[in-house]
Amino acid sequence: MAGAFSGEAAKNIPIDFSSVESLPESRTSSNNFSDVVDDMSMSIPVVDLQDPNAMESISRACGEWGAFQLKNHGIPLSLLKEVDDEIKRFFSLPTEQKEKGARAPGSISGYGSPKLKPFFSNAQWHEGFVIMSSRYDDVKKVFPEDDCARFCETMEEIQKKLKLLVEKVTNIILELLGARGEEEKWAKTDNYALKMYKYPTCPATDRILGLDPHRDTSIVTFLHQTQVEAKTGNEIRAEDQTRGFQVFKEGIGWVPVQMDSNMFVVIVGDVLEILSNGRFKSNLHRVTVSETAYRYSYAYFQRLSREDLLCPIGSPPRFRAITLGEYDVVKFKDPHKALSSISI
Repeated sequence: MAGAFSGEAAKNIPIDFSSVESLPESRTSSNNFSDVVDDMSMSIPVVDLQDPNAMESISRACGEWGAFQLKNHGIPLSLLKEVDDEIKRFFSLPTEQKEKGARAPGSISGYGSPKLKPFFSNAQWHEGFVIMSSRYDDVKKVFPEDDCARFCETMEEIQKKLKLLVEKVTNIILELLGARGEEEKWAKTDNYALKMYKYPTCPATDRILGLDPHRDTSIVTFLHQTQVEAKTGNEIRAEDQTRGFQVFKEGIGWVPVQMDSNMFVVIVGDVLEILSNGRFKSNLHRVTVSETAYRYSYAYFQRLSREDLLCPIGSPPRFRAITLGEYDVVKFKDPHKALSSISI
C-alpha cells in the first residue's frame, strides 16, 4: 500500500481504488465537465493505411484535428488481443504486488501515477505502468518468474511492431513536410516508452478525470484502448463501450472519440507542430471515467534526443529554433503555454 512508502515515492502510488466508495475531496478536479459534444456522429477521421490516398488523408487529419484513427495498420489483431489480456492481468494483481514495481523518485518507468506537477492537477483517477525502451526490471519485481516471461514476451512483440508502424507513419508525415536529412533520421529513434493505464470505475464522474487535459511532446503518439469491463453487478452503458478518450476541437469543445479496438488513435504532439511550422496542430486531449466500467489502454511514444534541434520547416518560421532539452524546460514551467512561448 502507499502507506508503506514515504516522501516522493508515496506520491507516485495511486490510491487503492477497489476500496474507495466516495470521492475524496482532495482529489476533486477543477476541470470543466459540461463542454462535451453530444453529437455521436462527430469524431476524429479514420485513415486506412492501405488506401492509395492515405498520405493525403493523414495530412488533412493532422491539419484539421491533430488526431486520427488508423486502420489496416498491419499489426495482427491476435497480437492486440494478447496485449489486452496481459495488461488486464497485470492490473488485476493485488495492489501490494504491483507496488513492488513502484516508480522510484525521479524515474519515469514503473508502477504509479504520472508526475503530478506541473502537468496535471492532483486529481487523477487511474493506475499506470511504464516500460522504457524494452527494459523490464520493474516488471520482474512484480511478476513471478514464469508469469513474467509471458508478459515480457508479449510486450516486446507489440513494441517491435509499433516501432515499425510509427516509423512508417512518421516517414509519411516527414515526407509531407519536405523534411531535410537531419529530421528524416528521427523516425528511427530507439528512445521509446510503452505506457499502460487502467481507469477504474468512479463514484463521482462529474468531479474528476482519468487523465487531465494535456498535449504530448512527441512527434506522434499511438494509443490503443484495449478492454472495457463491467463492474460487478453492473451493466455497461452504451457510451462507455467505446467512449472515454476525448479530443478538444477549437470552436466546438470536447469531442468523445468512438474507439475501435482494431485501430490505433494517432495523436499529433508538440514536436510535430513545431516542425510543421504550425501546419499540424498538437492535440489537446483527456480521459473521462465511468461509474459502470473499467477501461484499459496503452500508449506508445517515441522520443528524440535532448540535443536534437527543433526547427520549423517552412517560411517564415512561426516558432524559434529550440533543442528538445530546452523545450522540456519551457514546458515544465508552463505546459499549457509552452508552444505559444516559443512562437515568433
